[in-house]
Amino acid sequence: MLENSPKLTKSNKSLQPGMPLTLWYQSPLGQYLIGQLKQSLTPVLSTSFGYYALQLGCENLAQNILQGSRVKHVFSLGQTSAGINAQAEHAELPIATDSTDLVVLMHALSQTQQPHAILREVNRVLIPDGKLIIIDFNPVSLWGLRHLVQGWLDDAPWAGHYYTAGRLHDWASLLGFEQLHDFQCGHILPFNYARLINNSRIFSKFSQRWLRFSGALNVLVFEKNTIPLTPVKNGWVRHKILPPNVIRPTVGRGMKYDR
Repeated sequence: MLENSPKLTKSNKSLQPGMPLTLWYQSPLGQYLIGQLKQSLTPVLSTSFGYYALQLGCENLAQNILQGSRVKHVFSLGQTSAGINAQAEHAELPIATDSTDLVVLMHALSQTQQPHAILREVNRVLIPDGKLIIIDFNPVSLWGLRHLVQGWLDDAPWAGHYYTAGRLHDWASLLGFEQLHDFQCGHILPFNYARLINNSRIFSKFSQRWLRFSGALNVLVFEKNTIPLTPVKNGWVRHKILPPNVIRPTVGRGMKYDR
């Protein structure tokens, strides 16, 4: 499926020169979010079938997150050599057109300067009716508030862009994607303290019931729509320009010509 191309040696333009998100997800708070994310994605991944699934962003977590998927082969493309199948530029994927059944963008749009180019590439490599899952931090939450305060520090996970679910939906819809699901997960305070995480059950229940929109992660599921182009016959051309059909007389079985 991967094509031999010099694009494999390029590096992505990241907005986060500090600690990578993949390292942050090894912290107690990151592990909590991973557990909540896997639980939320189970209904979506259990109904996803095919041969190839691709994850862009947090590539070393691909096998863990897509563990419940029924897609046969899971691979990842990134900029580092750890936990990926090949190095590649996300905005120029060395993958054949219409060849991938499922694509997961995990913080890939928020950590780049080319989100539109990445979405166009994803639209190209997905098969008709293929699925796209976008996972990113939710700006309409306490996490988004801390991002506004600490985003200038370039420290994970507060660096980069926090895009709203509405903006992500608009970008995807312009490319013809149809939204299937939109939900939030990870209802927890944005503080990486083990004691606070272990005692966050009351806050999580309150947030899930009364503040569902305030989860740490936005999860959007789309399907690639393909509209077949069927030629439409112009009836007015046949009726107004072409001559009508001439009815020719026929001779019955019992009739004879007079000579």
